[in-house]
Amino acid sequence: MFQKYPNSPTANKYITAWNHFSLASQILQGYKKDKVEDLKDCEILCTAFENIVYGYIYVNSMFEPFRPPENTGSLIEQYLRFRPNDIFAEYVKVIILVRAAYNPEQEKNKLLSDFESAKLRIKTSEMFASKLSLNIDSHPFQRRILSDVYDHLGANYVSTCQPERALDSFQKSYDSDHTNFGALYGIAYNYTETDPTQAIKLLLQYINLAPKCDDKYPNAYYLIASAYIMHGNIREAFRYCSLAEDAEKERLSFLPPVTIPQKTNMDTIKLMFAQMELLQNQKAIK
Repeated sequence: MFQKYPNSPTANKYITAWNHFSLASQILQGYKKDKVEDLKDCEILCTAFENIVYGYIYVNSMFEPFRPPENTGSLIEQYLRFRPNDIFAEYVKVIILVRAAYNPEQEKNKLLSDFESAKLRIKTSEMFASKLSLNIDSHPFQRRILSDVYDHLGANYVSTCQPERALDSFQKSYDSDHTNFGALYGIAYNYTETDPTQAIKLLLQYINLAPKCDDKYPNAYYLIASAYIMHGNIREAFRYCSLAEDAEKERLSFLPPVTIPQKTNMDTIKLMFAQMELLQNQKAIK
């Protein structure tokens, strides 16, 4: 599926994530002990934890197909007694907790409401981000992990209607890693209603940085179109809506369709203007 697009940075990112998760899965499935007894066991498991983190940062949505065995959380707790400062193992622990909160049907989360699940995700991520921030350069990959944690925090704040905290988290994500153009998109998204001009500026910056195959690429054009609607500039809004539609035509087949509200709004506005134009033409004929 991904190999169909050998020149696509996005497809290659999925392939890389797949490879990391596959290796981690092989190691964990091959680890037959139910405990971590010494540093030799840690050496076996550390590669699995590192690859889960690498895969998750590349494409977090691919975590579920490779979800680690049920006892992985227990193994991590024991592992951290030998290596208490291993940020990869710690992040896998956070990922498992956060992903479990996304799946309340799982046994231990059946009693959690949506609100409680969101609160658990946010609290867990906030605590880990705070710890990573204390000694940011203690590991060469720590900034990248911190950027990823803040990125997910921003998304959780958006979903819980906390725009100021969302903006702050996306900004911290981008400040931690300027290659994370997804965080730049997140910053722009949170400006679309409060400061459309700033949103347009940041979205154009995202468009210049991101590959055209990126999953948010059409979304950025729809957001710009919506921002121009707020400015009352219908001509520019329609121009960027057209660019969004062109970008959708080039969308990789394995990516989900674009379903953001801004697309729906633009479709409604275009239909309304088409109907108005039709009525005007009918009046002119009469």
